[in-house]
Amino acid sequence: MSKAKVKITFIKIPIPEKIEYARDRVTDMTGNPNFVMPDPALPVVGAAATDLETKYNKAQGGGPADTIAQNAAEEVLDDLMRDEADYVDDIADGSEVIISSAGFTPTQTEQTPVQKPLKPENLKNKHLDQPGSISSVCDKVENAKAYATVIATSQDGQVTVAGEDVIITSGTGVVIVNISTNRKTTHTGLTSGTKYWVRKFAINAAGRGPDSDVIPIVAP
Repeated sequence: MSKAKVKITFIKIPIPEKIEYARDRVTDMTGNPNFVMPDPALPVVGAAATDLETKYNKAQGGGPADTIAQNAAEEVLDDLMRDEADYVDDIADGSEVIISSAGFTPTQTEQTPVQKPLKPENLKNKHLDQPGSISSVCDKVENAKAYATVIATSQDGQVTVAGEDVIITSGTGVVIVNISTNRKTTHTGLTSGTKYWVRKFAINAAGRGPDSDVIPIVAP
């Protein structure tokens, strides 16, 4: 039987509900013996919820800058809650009871045929302090066993996976192909000032899923 995991549908709920949801999870996990050292720390999640509430209230009837600040604060809380869900998944190891004790909703555990992973959503690239270094992250993909990150100097480079072999189509300008069990990856050794195109796809026993959107970034 497949293991239960945290449903990530809370990312799509309206901001006021999201704020209360995050606070409820802090309450449910505080003092919960299943979660001795939550990561991220619960006060950090609570502070992010308060920051979003402040900026959401200011954006109501405010100007474009207030809306931008609200959206940035929402992104911070979303990322923290995704990471908290990952932590709960690691602790629960498929237990619906433990997932539910944190107030999260578990996925169903009925046995179903393994399907190829879905498209990774919300790919984000970020400059790192070291020259030629970036990080990339996407939303967690259900049933993914690994994530492939493709960094290329052209937008349409093609990469396939056959078993454990990564096949790069010639002439695509592909620079890096990184396969990791983590959806968050760090990439170094890029050429500063060069524009790169980044995308991810997820992999499991059924094969590779579709590519994420291709997001450009200029290496710092």
